[in-house]
Amino acid sequence: MHVKLDDRLSILRAEDRFRTWSSLDDERVCMICKRKFNGRQVEIHRAGNRKYQLQCPTEGCNARPHLWIYPTTPLVSHVVEADWWYSASKKQEDGAPESMLQTRVQHV
Repeated sequence: MHVKLDDRLSILRAEDRFRTWSSLDDERVCMICKRKFNGRQVEIHRAGNRKYQLQCPTEGCNARPHLWIYPTTPLVSHVVEADWWYSASKKQEDGAPESMLQTRVQHV
């Protein structure tokens, strides 16, 4: 479905309840297919009753706005400390409560 540029921004703002759109040049990254795209590229489908559905522009990807992030948003893997596996495996071995584990890890 072809949507006029003037209407496209209004639809993005109304239908994406998770993030704001300042312009059609705003970018998002799909967490499913990892594609970066802008508001001009978002697939817009008419859902009836004056409602629209937004979809990732990658062919075969059905991701909706709740699965899109700002390009500057760090993914969990970028935020987790490098030794996360140590504390996770140590907790399983010891059966220690999480509060004790955090104290031990901080002092290691």
